[in-house]
Amino acid sequence: MKILGFNDSFVAAIVAGTKVHTIREGQRWRVGEVAHFCVRAHQPDQREFWWARPILAIQAIELTNNTMQIDGRLLAAPELLALAQADGFPTTQGLFAFFADKPLPFQGQLLHWTSCRY
Repeated sequence: MKILGFNDSFVAAIVAGTKVHTIREGQRWRVGEVAHFCVRAHQPDQREFWWARPILAIQAIELTNNTMQIDGRLLAAPELLALAQADGFPTTQGLFAFFADKPLPFQGQLLHWTSCRY
């Protein structure tokens, strides 16, 4: 079982279908792997909040303090806002603030469980 852990604050958006992907550090996920959507991952009170589903696509992501690249392509401001909102943040600033404690540049994977792509 491969756990895809989330903060409680993202659960409603995932279940509602407004958060359609997630950003993860590293390169540990592969297309086709089945993700189990959990809160409080790897804790005694871990629970699945949504049914398991496969990861349909993965895009490489790199964030700096104010830019983002997907598969090596720099996103323009409108597309960056669309990505932030589809990832559960109301603003681009909210997305960058969430990653502010990570060393930059942040490199990882954008995991898709829907047909959304950038």
